[in-house]
Amino acid sequence: MPVRFLTLHSVVRCLMVVLTVMVTNIVEPVDGKVNISGQQKQEIEFRLKQLNKQALNSIEMTPSSYPHEVLAEENNAPAPSNDEEQPENIVHPWQLVGECPGNTIPIKRITKEDLLRVDDIMNYGKKLNISRPHQFYQPTDTSVDNGHEYAITYVNGGPYRGTKAQINVWKPRIEAGESSISQIWIVGGKFGPGLNTIEAGSHVNPTLYGDDNPRFFIYWTKDNYQNTGCYNLICPGFVQINKRLTPGYLLTPISTYNGSQFKFTVQIWKDPKTGNWWLQLNEQELIGYWPKELFTNLADEGASTIEWGGEVVNTKKDGQHTTTEMGSGHFPSEGFGKASSFALIKIIDMNNGIIDPVGVQTLVSRPTCYDIKTGYDKLYEVFFYYGGPGRNPECL
Repeated sequence: MPVRFLTLHSVVRCLMVVLTVMVTNIVEPVDGKVNISGQQKQEIEFRLKQLNKQALNSIEMTPSSYPHEVLAEENNAPAPSNDEEQPENIVHPWQLVGECPGNTIPIKRITKEDLLRVDDIMNYGKKLNISRPHQFYQPTDTSVDNGHEYAITYVNGGPYRGTKAQINVWKPRIEAGESSISQIWIVGGKFGPGLNTIEAGSHVNPTLYGDDNPRFFIYWTKDNYQNTGCYNLICPGFVQINKRLTPGYLLTPISTYNGSQFKFTVQIWKDPKTGNWWLQLNEQELIGYWPKELFTNLADEGASTIEWGGEVVNTKKDGQHTTTEMGSGHFPSEGFGKASSFALIKIIDMNNGIIDPVGVQTLVSRPTCYDIKTGYDKLYEVFFYYGGPGRNPECL
């Protein structure tokens, strides 16, 4: 069964340009009436002004070089035979009535309704479950219970200049107040307060967006999620140059169980001259970059660890394991078309070469809830299936 590349859709405005569009397959949520005090209104208005800053021109620049494929005989791997369809030419409904002019980018404005969905408006757009004091991101230590569960593969040691992978798109079911993530982590430094990460992938996060649709996202931090970083363009950091695509887009169409499969390709790499970390989608859309000045460990050196896989926020309501799904909501043993997958997984070495990862390891928080299964073949090269349903008779 052919696997097709997905298109991306969203409702956006151009910086410096007001653009109002109705998109047929997107319904923006409308919250019910919420009673808020005059002081709360003032706080919300002030926070909205902070978040929806005055528009700035996008920076016109490109990477000094692109990573290059290393021939099979160079990395001692079998020659791949990939006859899948090529990425589609992405056209968005909002572009039918115009597009952002030169030196501007599309961006989603943050609304009062967005802020009313969170407990603390000052932390809107941050990974709060990890940001609690002394609860650092440390997936390799399964004894640490910070409300997150993982099914990931990873390589250690480095330095690595980046990675590339195809991510299968699904719409996992989510419990209220939780999220399900399928992503890439670029990690710099040791797990602890000084950890740097660059992240990108697909997630379902109703608190952030007000709906349960899968969306493309990015994230960064230089202090293990304590004070720095955010999702998408919510805080200063990521520099977007693409005037067609922006982080936070809906991912559509979605894969169906035992039916059509859809995916997108993410490539992240460190520019060997400037040190900036670039983001590209579907091998044709250059989205933008994270400036090296954002980071400490990732500023001058390559990544020490690269991770690929799934993550679920488990709030353990009523003392039980969550039913929030990871990936397709099915275990990896079910295989293609049923379990979610990452395929054509590569690392980018310090010579800017795109090669197969070596010494890939796996980590699973609770295999009876979510699991992972790795493999290699000539079509998908390094790949894995992952995910699961969450709570079940073996996972309580």
